[in-house]
Amino acid sequence: MRYKDAGVDLEKQREVHAVAQSVLSGGAGRYVRWVEEGGRQYALHVDGVGTKALWLLQAGKMHVAGWDCLAVNINDVVCDGFKPIAAVDYIAVAPGLENAAKEALMGLSEAARAAGVYILGGETAIMPDVVTGVDVVCTVLAVREGEVVGEAEPGDYIVGVESSGPHANGFSLLRRLFQLGDNICGTTAAEVFLKPVAMYDKVLNLYKEDLIKAAAHITGGGFTKIKRVLGSLGAEIELGPLPCWAEAVLKRGVPRDEAYRVFNMGVGMALITKTPGDLLKRLEDLGYSARLIGRVKPEGPVVVDGIPLA
Repeated sequence: MRYKDAGVDLEKQREVHAVAQSVLSGGAGRYVRWVEEGGRQYALHVDGVGTKALWLLQAGKMHVAGWDCLAVNINDVVCDGFKPIAAVDYIAVAPGLENAAKEALMGLSEAARAAGVYILGGETAIMPDVVTGVDVVCTVLAVREGEVVGEAEPGDYIVGVESSGPHANGFSLLRRLFQLGDNICGTTAAEVFLKPVAMYDKVLNLYKEDLIKAAAHITGGGFTKIKRVLGSLGAEIELGPLPCWAEAVLKRGVPRDEAYRVFNMGVGMALITKTPGDLLKRLEDLGYSARLIGRVKPEGPVVVDGIPLA
């Protein structure tokens, strides 16, 4: 089964994205755009939990949706060297699901405390007819003083930072493949797939310490996201043993090339570096599990486990 079979046509999504890009202005990074004021660059970034929220609602884990909506934004903005400083939320629910909104707000508050981000406001809407479940979205304000992101070069190393699961991507497909009570990986699908998104806010430290040149958040689009930080360069990546949940996805009939374009397959962030040994040690100090997964090539696509992706 492919993502399109679950209702998500990536080609049509790219067409809509191209139109969206055509109306944007401001400075352009790999993940965010910004405006400059008073010698500082300010970025606004919006993202949401998507259809993972439907499973979280079913499982009684809506606090995770609140955490996730902030974490996915933070993980994007730090790739461009921006420090998240404040956020607002938008939570839309069907009538009768008001408690789900309250739980999501508690999770959002927890994530904000963990990241040192202020929640300045938001909108909680009860939307009969328009919304039949729940939608959880955040917008983050972030700041940067000067350019800190470098350029990848042939021969650079790629270090993969471990994810906590599929994070908040691919759930329209996962919901076709699994039921929450399915027994996988020695537990239930709910326990495997509904873990909170890992927050990579400490990536900012790595830029400041000159340990990385660039970072790619592996979200929608899977490993094609690495091309954002490579430009015309290519990459050769070997993931090694996959986490149990990723193997379970493959066993349910998702082609490997599709899985690598939809899911993070156990790698939530890819970091470009000249000094992998120093970087791996520092990541361990910061509490992240990571490993060397590849090298930057002079040209060509991003190739993962022998499969050209982008």
